[in-house]
Amino acid sequence: MNTTFSKAIEEIKRGRRFLVISHVNPEGDAVGSLLGLSLALKEAGKDVVAYLEDPVPALFRFLPGSNEVVHSLEGMEPFDATFAVDCGQFGRLGKGFATFKGRGTLINIDHHKTNDHFGDINIIVPEASAAGEIVFDLLKEAGLRITEDVAVNLYVAIHTDTGSFRYSSSTPEAFRKAGELVRLGADPWKIASRVYENHPLKRFRLLQEALSTLEVKDEGRIAVLTITQDMLKRVNGTKDLVDGFVNYARAVEGVEVGVLLRECGRDEYKISLRAKGDVDVSKVAEKFGGGGHPHAAGCNIKGSLEEVKEKIVNELKEAIMGGVH
Repeated sequence: MNTTFSKAIEEIKRGRRFLVISHVNPEGDAVGSLLGLSLALKEAGKDVVAYLEDPVPALFRFLPGSNEVVHSLEGMEPFDATFAVDCGQFGRLGKGFATFKGRGTLINIDHHKTNDHFGDINIIVPEASAAGEIVFDLLKEAGLRITEDVAVNLYVAIHTDTGSFRYSSSTPEAFRKAGELVRLGADPWKIASRVYENHPLKRFRLLQEALSTLEVKDEGRIAVLTITQDMLKRVNGTKDLVDGFVNYARAVEGVEVGVLLRECGRDEYKISLRAKGDVDVSKVAEKFGGGGHPHAAGCNIKGSLEEVKEKIVNELKEAIMGGVH
């Protein structure tokens, strides 16, 4: 048995009742990994609850099992174990889970190199393209069946976290596993159509406003986009509409780091960082209590918009000049 998974597999064999969770503001890898693991455990005859503090983004509600995700743990009976997937820090699992007493053994499955190892069992594989890859390996090692519904979810996890296999995380292993998931029933065309060609009109209205805020800093090496609460209100939108906007900043010619600042509270902004050069943005995010990958990371910073913008841009300038590589 692969020693990476041995303790988790023992928990699966021994336990009857499991909770599967992921982080707040979930995206494709979080939702796909959570649902893929939940459905596979159910297929094995286990009693499973899939939990997210935030709603499943509309874009991913086509995924099998998404309608069974719960958003409150109040009154839940204790679990034998909890699987946390695609989450680098315990706090990002949400306040509802933080106060829940019946979690059992906490099994942390993640691919962020900045993961803080918050689990009783930690399966951290930074070289994996997505948490979905690690879930795939776990299911294989545990001898659990990957049904068509499980395959669709895990394919979405890998497909979205590699940027449709465009990012540097698109390793031979990622392609191999995606290919096997296709053989097991995941339809690349149908999935791509639902994920990339099925956005509501208000997302484009919001993107129009976001692009109007585009600023280029540091002699064209840093591009910054901003989303305010007022913008979201004007389009009657929610925060999940913003997913992927930061890539427009990164796509500007000559830019090494794209930045998205989303107002998430009074004098507080969620920062998304995407690099296409040699800068390790995860180290920049860590300075503000966040984390992620070398080319994709995030954090939260408090202050006015201009204060926050100045803080993150100054850190990025230092990184680009050679302080963080």
